[in-house]
Amino acid sequence: MIGVLAVTFGAAIGAPMRYLIDRWLTARTAGPGGVAQFPWGLLTVNVVGSAIAGPVLALTTGDLRLFLLVGLCGAFTTFSGFGWDANRLWSGNRKVFWVTIIAMPVACTAAFLATYPLANTIS
Repeated sequence: MIGVLAVTFGAAIGAPMRYLIDRWLTARTAGPGGVAQFPWGLLTVNVVGSAIAGPVLALTTGDLRLFLLVGLCGAFTTFSGFGWDANRLWSGNRKVFWVTIIAMPVACTAAFLATYPLANTIS
């Protein structure tokens, strides 16, 4: 039961953080008509969350890992948002669609792979 609470409280922090950062970056990168040409907010939260997930996995266990990795990072990063933006870009016939589809998973995987071994040497 403690594990479920750890995930719940982590998600309660991670989801609003994702929303606020995404909205803030989207507002600052919006083009004409207030529409962002590239989902910088979503890319940022996914790469940052993936970079945080590496050290969290390497340095934590138990309920703390559930709170930080599954709850906070899980709610902070989102591939549902990735799919939503990919669909928006595809239906808008924007060429940046393919850059997004390729760059985001590569950047997130690279962020995780870069931070996990570094943090693992600390533990």
